[in-house]
Amino acid sequence: MTRMSMRPSYGRRTALRRTRLSRRALLRASARAGVGAAGLALVGCSDDEEPALQQQSNPPQDAQADPHQPQQQAVQQSMQQTDPEPDGRQEAQTEAPSGPARGGIVRASLPVERHDRWDPHRSRYRYTQAMHSLMYNRLIRPASVSTGELEADLCALPEIPDETTYVFRVDPAAVFWDHEPANGRGVTAEDIRWNIERQRSALDADGLPDPHFFRRGAYDRTTTAEATPDGSIRLSTAAPDAAYLGSVHASPYAWITNPEAAEQFGNAWRDNPSDVFLNSGTGPYTPLLYNGVELTLARSNNWWRADSAWADGVTLTSGDTNGIAGLYDAAALDRADFPLTNETVDALREQYPEHPTFDVPLAASVELIAPLSDEVGAALGDPRIVRAIGLAVDRPRLIQRLYGGQGRASGPLPWFLEGWALHERLMSGLPGYREDREADLAEVAALVSGAGGATGTPIPLVAADLFEGFFPGSGEAVRGMIGEATGIDVELEHRPFAEAIDQLRAGERFCFLGWGPVPQQADPTDTWSKTLHSQGSRRWSGGGSPELDALIERMRTTFNLGARQDLAHQVQEMLLRGEAVHWQMPLINGVQLGLHQPWLHPDLRLFEYAWSTDRLSTSWLDTTHESYPVERELPSLEGEGEADE
Repeated sequence: MTRMSMRPSYGRRTALRRTRLSRRALLRASARAGVGAAGLALVGCSDDEEPALQQQSNPPQDAQADPHQPQQQAVQQSMQQTDPEPDGRQEAQTEAPSGPARGGIVRASLPVERHDRWDPHRSRYRYTQAMHSLMYNRLIRPASVSTGELEADLCALPEIPDETTYVFRVDPAAVFWDHEPANGRGVTAEDIRWNIERQRSALDADGLPDPHFFRRGAYDRTTTAEATPDGSIRLSTAAPDAAYLGSVHASPYAWITNPEAAEQFGNAWRDNPSDVFLNSGTGPYTPLLYNGVELTLARSNNWWRADSAWADGVTLTSGDTNGIAGLYDAAALDRADFPLTNETVDALREQYPEHPTFDVPLAASVELIAPLSDEVGAALGDPRIVRAIGLAVDRPRLIQRLYGGQGRASGPLPWFLEGWALHERLMSGLPGYREDREADLAEVAALVSGAGGATGTPIPLVAADLFEGFFPGSGEAVRGMIGEATGIDVELEHRPFAEAIDQLRAGERFCFLGWGPVPQQADPTDTWSKTLHSQGSRRWSGGGSPELDALIERMRTTFNLGARQDLAHQVQEMLLRGEAVHWQMPLINGVQLGLHQPWLHPDLRLFEYAWSTDRLSTSWLDTTHESYPVERELPSLEGEGEADE
């Protein structure tokens, strides 16, 4: 009789889920490959250098996603340590490690039940992305999700011989997991080509069109993908496309898997969301246990980089506010932030004043959407009415009303997108953001008067049910601000999020209050091309501006990152000065308070606004800390579920 391995074959997964806890030292051997860099608007690192830490957070699941998740705005760390505790935690060692050290199990909160499917090309929920980010790699990835700078991942940063050609060289150390179906083989340029073509063809295992390949349109921006004889992958675009790398190959969902997985898993990969072993990646952690509310990952036996995956494993667990606070109090979670309220975090900070703290922005902006094309009344479709509504909202009052003062006003881009968003000093002199509230009200009155005055037709203000449930009375507060400032009658309605969006698209409702989508990358070029450009595919209303169109078109073909950010600043100034129509109006972003256990040494990029769970692999634990819970162990098969010889 032979005992099952840590990672079972495809047919032995059920027994693994019956594992018991036992102590095991997981010894890992890995080698890191060198990475080089060449290209435009990219950031690279050599073998001996860590990428420069950038700074800066996320909402409701699926199309809306949970509205609160982190960005590192200010990390405030205390150097004190907790007193030893007699509950099974280890005594302090004579010397704490001075830098990253192997060992320990990271435990974090994540609503893992909000999961759609394990196929890395068909998933779209943000929490699935967070789990996948520890199991898969991309060709390249953001060095900072708040700035848009890029760094090497599976491949070195590409050579860009011209503005439509990208040559990627696969890291020679990169390998797939050392179990079925890839069995530890190296990653090749042909694997990269296959992944791109799978996204573009969007076919299921039976060769039929499958709409669950949600990013087909993005991958169609690749006109050719060729695995060359020298082992590199050569990609081309039809025209210069400055946002191509960040929007396609470094996007949050640009995972690379192996062709054998698609062949073996077939349509079960799409249709069976309960089997975590329907994953086959190259990433630092492999699935060990999944029960629908908790996911445990173990460090890959053949992880190919030596400078990450410091922890032996990661456990992600669901929980409500009370449960998360209790788990943190019991040292069963390493950080406490969303979905805890700031009041709850404040209480924990008072209880544990020696624990390091952090403040991160909530990635989903509170926004108003007021499309111009609307059947409620012709007068309400006047762009002056749209602008008046945007100026009528008192942003400081709204920050106090929703977030107790913990937040900041956002312009067309949220303030945490460093380099892209307008600086606060410039914003403070523009309408809607200046300290002179009377000047805003005077402009509102002039806009309403110019549009024919307040008509007898009321504005239907729809507050999304999810938003109103989180902030009771928020819809009424905004209704009052708009009515007081404009003199227009505002009818408040509460509707399900999806229904409200459908009615906006159909022109049946005029004004929507709720959370906006989380930016998938810092660079707004693609989003603005769709929503602001007069020919945009998601522009719900007319009234395009030739000057605005020209700026966005220049952004599409400007490869220098700083120059593209300057163009973005010009777009935002046009919108805020009223020189172009802006019917989708971000208002504010809250700030989430948090704290973490003293034994956790986080990569500061873990606290960026969104898509940052992968930075758990570059965070580490001081298991010699006097309070670290030594009872934390990975599930093991020792004494359980023997397999046939």
